[in-house]
Amino acid sequence: MEQRRITPSSWAWPLFGVAAGVLGAIGHLFTEQNLSDEERASGAAVIDALDRTSYHIGIVAGMAAVFCLLIFTAGWRRWVAGYAPDSIAGEMISLALVASAGAMLLGYGFKGSLAVYLPDGMDGGTYPNENLLSVFMFNDFAPYIAWYGVAMAAIGVAWFSLREHRLPVWFGIVAAVFAVVPIAFLVVTGLPGFPGVVDPFWMVIFGTGLAVRLRRSASQPRAIPAQQMVKTAL
Repeated sequence: MEQRRITPSSWAWPLFGVAAGVLGAIGHLFTEQNLSDEERASGAAVIDALDRTSYHIGIVAGMAAVFCLLIFTAGWRRWVAGYAPDSIAGEMISLALVASAGAMLLGYGFKGSLAVYLPDGMDGGTYPNENLLSVFMFNDFAPYIAWYGVAMAAIGVAWFSLREHRLPVWFGIVAAVFAVVPIAFLVVTGLPGFPGVVDPFWMVIFGTGLAVRLRRSASQPRAIPAQQMVKTAL
């Protein structure tokens, strides 16, 4: 039975989703400013407590996350076009990820403003603290809200798996959890940024699982339909 030739391009593209999750988490979670309640309530004086280096790391990691997310999305679209071209959920996932990538350009991009304008930055001292306060407030939520498209993509993956049965069941269950929790927080509290707390980690799980699944499928004999191999639950 003829064996399918395994190439990295056939299964490695989901690893860019893993990279997007890791870099995104670095961009806003692991570089979050550790401020006290008193500092946050101090008005424009909070600017003096900010660490410019964290914003510099955040803009670099965030833009790298956008790049990786777009590569992942391109790989997903190519795979769905060949495997499930009639799936609305498959196309919706692509659109949701692109929406998040666009929002991340702004969400992480404004970190660059503080990296430049805070003391020791390239244009440090150009603007008074009162002018930078609005940029700080934008940074406090924007990178988190930018991940809402990824949460919506998780809804699509849940449907793609549990309703259309095109991925193993565990993909759908995990995706549903990472979609429902942020939506529940939004409905109950009005908090729009919770996707940025949890969904970078979903991208790590989803990308890793998809890469492993496609790697296994690529190693199977050519006589076995790829659709059956991907649909079979783990």
